[in-house]
Amino acid sequence: MATVGAVRSSEFDSEEQRIQYLENLFDMRINPIDNVDTAVIAVGSAMFGVTFLFLVVAWLKRNFRPIRAKNLPLTTALFIAGVLWFVGDIPMNGHVLLKGSFSNCKEWNIWVRVLFCFVYTTALISRCYALDRVFIQNRPTHGLIYYLPTVLLLAFVLVYSIVTEAMSSKLTIGYAKELELCSTTEGYVYVTLSLLWVNWLIIIFMMIRLRNIQSTFNEFYEFLFICAFGIAAMIKTNVVHYTHPKYPLVRGYRIAETLGDAFVINAIILIIIAYPVVMSMWQPHEYEHKWLLRLRTDGLQNMYDANMNIREDFSQSYARMNTSVNQPTKKMAHTIANPFIDMPEYALHVDQNGMATLRVPEPNSPTDESTAISRYSGHSMITVDEYEKFRHIL
Repeated sequence: MATVGAVRSSEFDSEEQRIQYLENLFDMRINPIDNVDTAVIAVGSAMFGVTFLFLVVAWLKRNFRPIRAKNLPLTTALFIAGVLWFVGDIPMNGHVLLKGSFSNCKEWNIWVRVLFCFVYTTALISRCYALDRVFIQNRPTHGLIYYLPTVLLLAFVLVYSIVTEAMSSKLTIGYAKELELCSTTEGYVYVTLSLLWVNWLIIIFMMIRLRNIQSTFNEFYEFLFICAFGIAAMIKTNVVHYTHPKYPLVRGYRIAETLGDAFVINAIILIIIAYPVVMSMWQPHEYEHKWLLRLRTDGLQNMYDANMNIREDFSQSYARMNTSVNQPTKKMAHTIANPFIDMPEYALHVDQNGMATLRVPEPNSPTDESTAISRYSGHSMITVDEYEKFRHIL
């Protein structure tokens, strides 16, 4: 909203008088805050309530392997950031009278709305980067180098918030007490939106890098929809701020801004966790078996070839297993020490001289998925789980 000039009166006898004055001042139709705005807050809260229920179920079923691969701590951080982003939207989009604590425009906009909008997109970048580290770079998801990009992004957001807080309200955002409105400058709005665009462009770039990861954990299509929702939200926000800078005074625009943000925030989270959560309640065993089958047939061979250097001639690569990026667990190392181990697609044999060879079994004639699931259902789930841990899936 553009900065408003001084007015002759600092008080109004009624809200209707204030609305009339603003209509004359801005030469536009202004919609007062009413029950529709209360309904908007209720609808947005209901969206977050549904997502919260999915998260609760996901945590209760966190040992379900397809859910465990979704990185629940980071997904929960997404949800918390989204909730605070929505809370900041309520006063800044004009759904409540800006009196009392709601009149602290800088705090609500800088430290709640904008800050957690950045935190939300940073969490998405961290999710992309974790997958990129595992599947593209073949590196572990721990250590200083892994956490450094996220720390730098959050540090930049924090510095930006501190700088804008320290700047004069005439250059960023302030409270026009005479009109009971928040006033923002165009420069502050455009700089903030430009920085958000940078975050989404990073997400798009990371998404493109993830397009060739193994099908078991292929989240390219998830991020394709996530980017579509995010870009749509950014275009919506840019158009509204550019064409109607006083949008909080118009009911239709403030509703579109608030509910649009709430929908995108929750849709992105549900894209990540909804399907495995539903399947964990509807067909848990069948879905998990199919998921594990894809892990064995699509992922393990590629993971072993890329990260553990296993070939049919295993004598040279066996010595390098302990120095591999994705090191085996103690239980796996103990299993490898035995003469024979049963792997989903390979048989590892160690002779009396300590030489190891990898035997690839002959393919079976049945190729339909149900037969393959039946074939592999007798394998130890613990062993398969150890293979999953090899991937450092978050």
